[in-house]
Amino acid sequence: MKSWPLIVTILLLQVCISCVRRHSDQTTESETSQLIQPADWTIRQITEDITLQQVQTELFDSKQSISVLIIRPEAGVRIGINDTANVLVTTSELCRQMNAVAGVNASFFDMTNGGAVDFVRVNGEVKHNAQEKHERSNAALAISDREIKILGRDSSDTHWEEHIEAEDVIIAGPLIMKDGIAANLRKNAFNNNRHPRTFVATRTDGAILLVVVDGRNAHAAGMSLNELFLLARSLNCKDVMNLDGGGSSTMYVRGEGDNGIVNYPSDNKQFDHYGERPVANVIYIADVPTEIAATP
Repeated sequence: MKSWPLIVTILLLQVCISCVRRHSDQTTESETSQLIQPADWTIRQITEDITLQQVQTELFDSKQSISVLIIRPEAGVRIGINDTANVLVTTSELCRQMNAVAGVNASFFDMTNGGAVDFVRVNGEVKHNAQEKHERSNAALAISDREIKILGRDSSDTHWEEHIEAEDVIIAGPLIMKDGIAANLRKNAFNNNRHPRTFVATRTDGAILLVVVDGRNAHAAGMSLNELFLLARSLNCKDVMNLDGGGSSTMYVRGEGDNGIVNYPSDNKQFDHYGERPVANVIYIADVPTEIAATP
């Protein structure tokens, strides 16, 4: 009988902790829902099909700097991958090579020897096979006919990436969201710590989003992947795939600024537009020639 007060106390503590957690979650979701208010964002129409939205704000009890490229549904643009084979080149240069309107860095790569460390296919040709199976590389971006799909790893198929039916395929991750439902994110330093982040997403209305979150600076803390999920949900995303981040996180928009960089890459440890890190590949958005766009 003497143990009952202790049991009651433990139960009350569990209830209190649960309430605190629910309140914390509600506060976080409330904060992120405020992020989509138009008044908070600087909005620029880059082309008829592409919009750039940027904001510097307080979020998750930290300073955040976020850049979002929105490609409208059924846009008359070409979405592609430019891969460097075994050398490293800046995001802005890789985009300029394709005469791209805009683009972001893409998959993980070997910083010493160059080249992507995961599977990459461009225009039907395999450019890289996986050097090793990374736990975080559990998502695929598949591009065909100006449409993209974000896929989760098929754990029953050890060569799942090779069997994806698409002209362009790039493997990265982790998968953040599929069909509006949060993916299972493991607890580890890569996922839990705040870093600059880049992700690609499809929205519920069919739009495609390329997003960069700055970090490693007093003006921009970066995000954990759970915080990235909340940001993606506030942007009405449906499927979301994390890409390479850290010093690689870079967004290019043709004609913007001195060098086309619109975010604040962190590799030079300055909050400016000149800290690009050379990377292995990019996801780019380019104009479609009029005669192709007009083809039924």
